[in-house]
Amino acid sequence: MAWKRTAVALLFLLASSGVLFAENIDPLNKYAWSENAGWINAQPTGPGGPGMQVDEFELTGWMWAENFGWISLDCSNTSSCATVDYGVNNSGGVLSGYAWAENAGWVSFSCANTGSCGTASYGVVIDSTTGSFSGHAWAENFGWISFESMGPNPFQLKANWTCSVPVGSPSVTLDKAAGGMTQLDWAPLPGATGFDVTRGDLGLLRSSGGNYTGSILDCVEDNTPAVSALHGGDPAPGEAFWFLVRAADCGGGTYDGAGPSQAAPRDAGIANSGAGCP
Repeated sequence: MAWKRTAVALLFLLASSGVLFAENIDPLNKYAWSENAGWINAQPTGPGGPGMQVDEFELTGWMWAENFGWISLDCSNTSSCATVDYGVNNSGGVLSGYAWAENAGWVSFSCANTGSCGTASYGVVIDSTTGSFSGHAWAENFGWISFESMGPNPFQLKANWTCSVPVGSPSVTLDKAAGGMTQLDWAPLPGATGFDVTRGDLGLLRSSGGNYTGSILDCVEDNTPAVSALHGGDPAPGEAFWFLVRAADCGGGTYDGAGPSQAAPRDAGIANSGAGCP
């Protein structure tokens, strides 16, 4: 019963400070496991409590380890951001960064945090289409935390969070603007949080049979929230530029999907060029 008294004390402290709780964990799939820390509950006081909240770019809130107590996922929980800035980052479902446990120290969610991937490769991933967790985190004082197992006692932590790539291709128009600029305008797409715009040499694209790797020139806009962009400079006489716009969100984006008229896969070619938007 001691852990329940601790939980109530923490709830009173947070409530008296005016903190609003938020969590989006599936109540039927709320556990991770550590050999030394036991079951780790991402929804320790039930729905609407101070559990784990998975957002587009970060994890916030708390987890409860039955043998070690509270694990904070973000420095805002402990009012330490000005002096000890920590947190768990979410990049399209790939987690990184650190959590903190008062009784167990730092919890690393990716080997990239410490540059140890060559010798100890680990990390935690959330499936952006289902919200299901997989992989392992490393706690400096109690070892591995597993977020799923298909063994004799199966479990899997799951959040009510998804981040699918926006569906559809923006329709784009080009017009001349003042000062010799070219203005691109495109239609917004549902679910998109930003847009990438790339530019290339149309002559090279034609002569290469649709090779985007060799014909791309640069990234005009990288994850802009706007639905228009300006580009300066005209192509040389007899030449032309191509422009591609893709909608993106935390799940990424795609230039593909133009159907039979598309000469070749665009995403792989643009990614391999080294000149596309990150």
